[in-house]
Amino acid sequence: MGRCFQYLWNHEFKKHLLFLIAGILIIFSADTAAAEPAQDTSRMDIWCERMPFLCARRIKPTNTETPAPKPYIVGYTEYHDPLKGYNKCMFYFNDKLYRYGLIPVAKAYNKIMPDAAQTSVGNFFYNIKIPIYAVNHLLQLKPRLAGRNFMRLGINSTIGILGLFDPAKSWFSIEKQETHLDDTLAQYGIGYGMYIVLPIAGSSDLRGMVSGLTEYYLNPIVYLTEEPNTTLIQGYDYFQEFAPNAENYEILYDKSDDSYIFFRNFYLQGVLRDEDF
Repeated sequence: MGRCFQYLWNHEFKKHLLFLIAGILIIFSADTAAAEPAQDTSRMDIWCERMPFLCARRIKPTNTETPAPKPYIVGYTEYHDPLKGYNKCMFYFNDKLYRYGLIPVAKAYNKIMPDAAQTSVGNFFYNIKIPIYAVNHLLQLKPRLAGRNFMRLGINSTIGILGLFDPAKSWFSIEKQETHLDDTLAQYGIGYGMYIVLPIAGSSDLRGMVSGLTEYYLNPIVYLTEEPNTTLIQGYDYFQEFAPNAENYEILYDKSDDSYIFFRNFYLQGVLRDEDF
């Protein structure tokens, strides 16, 4: 474990990892485009071949009395995981950080911070990131949703006092329309690449990691504040999203037979489900 820490915290790590992942994502996307014929409608079949446990829900029962088998995400171990050595090292590092750092702080935060205050904090951070969601909706050719985002931004930034409150929803029934670069890339046929565990953030994939890095620098907070305040504010944004569900991590971890495989497959199931629908 000590060697893992030394490797993960090396100051050159982030730069090399970013270059590596960007290269792999480009190569993977190109290979995928070349491998799939223009009229091929069997993308899910490729997923099923790699991860058959995800496809149980697609099997239609032969009669009404025998339902299709449910996916068993913990037991599947054959998914090709080229970064498994690094991923497991980072996963267990994150686990220690969660258990002995973030989760105890999150429990105290949930007890001290009233629900209404937590909601207002979440509203504020959501509001300041609305331009990111609007731009992605435009890139997805969904101008109506982009317009709704801009309406929410205008209403909540003024009547809602810098986004602390949500009159756009409560008074005008304008619901949140959140989307990310990850969704935009998926819409244009760019695959998720491969599974990767990120420091602190946890389960992700190459496409999601590129999305997160890009949106980090598109966040208005980066241009409205200076370091170290920028990192502290964005860190608090991550924490306030993590805190309400912190205890769920411990429950899932303790009930899983193989925690790394469980969280990996659970994450990938969500990725493939979202792309399928």
